[in-house]
Amino acid sequence: MESRIKEADLRAILELSDIWRRYDQVYSRWAEMHGLSTNAMSLLEELHRSPLGMEPAMIADYLGVPRQTMTSTLDTLEKRGIIERQPHPTDRRRKVIRFTEEGAEMADKLINDLHRWEMNAISAIPARERGRLLAAVRGFCERLEATL
Repeated sequence: MESRIKEADLRAILELSDIWRRYDQVYSRWAEMHGLSTNAMSLLEELHRSPLGMEPAMIADYLGVPRQTMTSTLDTLEKRGIIERQPHPTDRRRKVIRFTEEGAEMADKLINDLHRWEMNAISAIPARERGRLLAAVRGFCERLEATL
């Protein structure tokens, strides 16, 4: 098996890393333009997909964010009246994060705006190319995960 890295493969990996960083930066700028940190925006997206609420540890683990960062993000959103911490139905030591009524309305509008913005960008890529792009990135991630 060849242990030497091919120059073209290395360039491809570096370009892919650069593209992911650019995506993260653009996403962060969009969130900041709407008065949110990247972590807060990501949390709102996940919570929007889970109307029954989520536990802070689950959100932190899914987003790959340290739990203390998640706590700080939750504190900020709670102070703004966007989310609330409610008692867990079966374990009083745990909490469930849910939108407040105002937070749900704000998040719904914000997430819809985000999706329109993203759909506007992705719709410029022909559907067939989009499918190949997603399959390639998915395959790359799956191979990375399999070798961890």
